[in-house]
Amino acid sequence: MHQDLAAFYENPEVPNSFGGVEALHRSVKGKYSKKDVKHWLSQKDAYTLHKPVRHKFQRNRVFVSDIDRQFQADLVDMQSLAEFNKGYKYLLTCIDLFSKFAWAVPLKDKFGKSVKSGLEIIFKERKPKVLQTDAGKEFLNKIVQNYLKNLNVNFFFFTNNETKASIVERFNRTLKTKMWKYFTEFNTKNYIDVIDKLIHSYNHSYHRSIKMEPVSVSRHNRKQVLKNLYGGLRNEKPKAPRFKIGDIVRINKQKLHFEKGYEQNWRRELFIVFEIVQRIPIVYRLKDLQGEEIKGTYYEAELQKVVDSGFYPVENVIKQRKRGGITEYFVKFLGYPEKFNDWVTDIQKV
Repeated sequence: MHQDLAAFYENPEVPNSFGGVEALHRSVKGKYSKKDVKHWLSQKDAYTLHKPVRHKFQRNRVFVSDIDRQFQADLVDMQSLAEFNKGYKYLLTCIDLFSKFAWAVPLKDKFGKSVKSGLEIIFKERKPKVLQTDAGKEFLNKIVQNYLKNLNVNFFFFTNNETKASIVERFNRTLKTKMWKYFTEFNTKNYIDVIDKLIHSYNHSYHRSIKMEPVSVSRHNRKQVLKNLYGGLRNEKPKAPRFKIGDIVRINKQKLHFEKGYEQNWRRELFIVFEIVQRIPIVYRLKDLQGEEIKGTYYEAELQKVVDSGFYPVENVIKQRKRGGITEYFVKFLGYPEKFNDWVTDIQKV
């Protein structure tokens, strides 16, 4: 089967060469089942590394049960408008995930001392039990971390796929839309003089998810807010998992804006599914091939089941030695971190 399928897939002049499952299955004219074709392709780097990636898919909802329980914060880069805004280069934004009440504090830099001062302004008004941010140094530095620890505010940061789906990111887009509409209406680039008014407007505007204004949310109407936020989720049932514990998978690459779709869409390094987390939708936890757990969770759309062919291209030969008359090479494998560097006797460099 291998030679038959390779003859159709790897020959550049053959119709449907380097195509997908459907194309290769058509080429073999029913000689092999679609399942066999898919299994064969799942061990071909040329197929698995370039398989198209889904970018739009359902993500887990963030469940928060009360006001001031969990905030998300972010730093919005406004450097391009600093000359029109008294030298302020950043906006520290923060949102209560339950009430959707939000803040925005202008900062002139993103050093720990300034970020701490911005958080102090917000926390004088309302303080959360938990704060979540991205993994930027502006939040992970000692000044900010010690400040949060002294206030007994638990802290954690986004991992991998979570950042783009975060609630504070959505608030940032809402706020910037208001700002740029204001710029257009009044032919200005100054926001520093109206930022508090824009935030006031947001907090007193109807919010679709809570079905009221953020400023109206309190512990007195908590049950109604819970119903508005999550009432429709009771009937949702988790689907059967696509992957099993022990499956070998690739993780899709988070492409930069200038990367092209025809370049590799998936990481070379292989991982193992070790836990299925029953959420809606289901997510998975992974280990690398040495058994080390990978931070974060992954959606099905971010994983691709593959067959480990046992072939790992060598990126670089670091050194070599002779043992028992046999030459051994200490190599770095393409797409794998340095902890996988090892001695081998046979190499195929890329």
